[in-house]
Amino acid sequence: MNITSHKTHTGEIITGERLKSAIKAVASDWRKLAYDIREEDAYASHVSEAEKDEIMAQHIKSADDFENGTSGPCFTLWQRLNTKLTGECVALLP
Repeated sequence: MNITSHKTHTGEIITGERLKSAIKAVASDWRKLAYDIREEDAYASHVSEAEKDEIMAQHIKSADDFENGTSGPCFTLWQRLNTKLTGECVALLP
C-alpha cells in the first residue's frame, strides 16, 4: 500500500520526491512525539510502565508502517501530511 500520490484539501495531487519527503518528515515527527510523550510521563497514575511502553511502541509502529507504505494514514497522519505539503491544517469537522 505504498502511497504514490496525495490529493490535498485544495485538490492538488502531490507525487514523487515531494511526497516521499513529506511522508518521511511526518513519520519522523510522529516517532519523536511518541518518545516525547513517554519521556514527559504525563500519564494517569493507574497506567503501568508496561502500558506506557506499549503505547509508545504502537505509536512508533504506526510511524514505521506509514513511512514504509505498509499501511495508509489514519486521519491524524493524513492531516499532518496535508499540513506538511500545504502549510495549512485542515480540521476534521468545519
